[in-house]
Amino acid sequence: MALYYLIYSSFPSRMLSDQELDDLLNTARSANSEHEVTGMLICFKDLYVQLIEGEETKIQQLYSNLLRDDRHYNVQTLKEGKIDQRFFPDWSMGFERKDISQEMQEETINMFAEKSLFLLSILDSNNDPK
Repeated sequence: MALYYLIYSSFPSRMLSDQELDDLLNTARSANSEHEVTGMLICFKDLYVQLIEGEETKIQQLYSNLLRDDRHYNVQTLKEGKIDQRFFPDWSMGFERKDISQEMQEETINMFAEKSLFLLSILDSNNDPK
């Protein structure tokens, strides 16, 4: 099976409660396991960034579903391509929530953008995870 990854960002259309987020993660993890999709989701207060990986047709279908999901808007592909190995082989969906105060939001988003560009440059120069 040829492996494919896609990194996207999106904005939440509304804030999910902790219970809604837990339910979403459980459903996604179950579906991802069934379809052999792995990855990592990072949730900031007003921004989601996710890397998904697996068989290309399954990743493209998942991304197509995300584009129609009304919990997201301004979904943008940041990076995608073929890989030899998974970046997150043991995670049906790793998750990290980054709660930040309103005052720290702009600074954190700027820092996150800088680190994202750095991550993308690493991914661009070496697609083989260590």
